[in-house]
Amino acid sequence: MRGILLGAVLLPGACSYSLDSEILEIRAEIERLEKSIPPEAPIWISEGPDRFDLVIEDHSERVPEHIYRHVLAKLRALKPEEADALAAGDFDREACETAPSRFRGRFWRLRGLLGDLRAEEPAGLPPGVPRVYAAVLFDARSRPMVVHLLQKPEILTLGEDHVEAKALFVKILEYTGRSGRRIAAPFFIGRTLRRFL
Repeated sequence: MRGILLGAVLLPGACSYSLDSEILEIRAEIERLEKSIPPEAPIWISEGPDRFDLVIEDHSERVPEHIYRHVLAKLRALKPEEADALAAGDFDREACETAPSRFRGRFWRLRGLLGDLRAEEPAGLPPGVPRVYAAVLFDARSRPMVVHLLQKPEILTLGEDHVEAKALFVKILEYTGRSGRRIAAPFFIGRTLRRFL
């Protein structure tokens, strides 16, 4: 299953011809999956044969591209106050790590210290979304949470500002950090971050 690879690069050494043909096959599969999602579908499809949970794999770096694109497009269509109103409450990391499926596809309020924020332009963004803003927040126990945002937040200071986001939980992401060790972090998609005191 093709997905947005978060925090990684393609491995070198593959044959260009076979890679090109594989990319075309993957692109065709993504287009088929996207066309199977009706325009009136909710932000998160949780029922039926095309429900998103069937293709979400926790503790990996990939997010299925058709899900990523669909959530961004639906979120873009919402007014900020509509997206904020969807929050089910404060995110409970311990409970989520025990049973991520209970949290998946729902909006939660996250709070933490802003550790990183950068603009990214990954391939496969939906029309009208030229870039996303990738943020890393650290909770009270210095554990990371990764959030992709549609809108550039206000001016914030890394390592100093405490921020809040209301965002949709997608999965437990696992990636290799700069130190070389594996890190597990909840991954969310939201509209923006706001400073809080």
